[in-house]
Amino acid sequence: MRVTKKWWFLMVALPIIGLCVQAGLWQLDRAAEKKQLLAQLELGDGLVSAADQLTELNPQSSAYRVELPVVRESSALFLLDNRVYERVAGYEVFGWVRPVGASARMLVNFGWVAGGSSRAEIPVVELPEVFTLTGRWVNLTDSYLMGASSPEALASATRVQSLRDVVSGVDVPGVFLAEGLLPQDSRGPEPRLGPATHYGYTVQWFLLALVLIGLTGWMFRKGFQA
Repeated sequence: MRVTKKWWFLMVALPIIGLCVQAGLWQLDRAAEKKQLLAQLELGDGLVSAADQLTELNPQSSAYRVELPVVRESSALFLLDNRVYERVAGYEVFGWVRPVGASARMLVNFGWVAGGSSRAEIPVVELPEVFTLTGRWVNLTDSYLMGASSPEALASATRVQSLRDVVSGVDVPGVFLAEGLLPQDSRGPEPRLGPATHYGYTVQWFLLALVLIGLTGWMFRKGFQA
């Protein structure tokens, strides 16, 4: 009877230990992905200041600095929903621009605005028609493309849950993160949880696995009473 109980305990404990180890390894993978994303967002490929440079942008490369005269299209803006900044829910504001004297259509993240007290209250966004786009160009990551866009037409904008359908009309890959156009610049596709957070979760899962291993060993040394 004692041996049977030991083996039943082992059959339950080993899968749980395996799941803890697997969860810790998954957190390590997520930390590596976040480090790679942050590296891509670092400036490292020079300055884009002319329309003819847009064809040289590499979607797999790190970020570029941008100082480019543009004209904003008059079409409605896109409000990307559920974007939290300093614990305040709001929207990231997207729209289309074209370089002055060129026809290439570019997607711009104009910045972040706070949401209203209710879903029916839409923030007022005022943007210039002609301006110098100053900021960064970055690759468009999955954080903007996950899930259905679910567009909702509003009076002065379209509220969306992702940019999956929005980017179909872009001529220049990636997204331009504007600076100084709205009271709060967007952080862009930076991860909400950094690598350090995932490393912390990794330690927790591995410690839990070690505790279970120790408990299993103690149980087998102590034995079970029938």
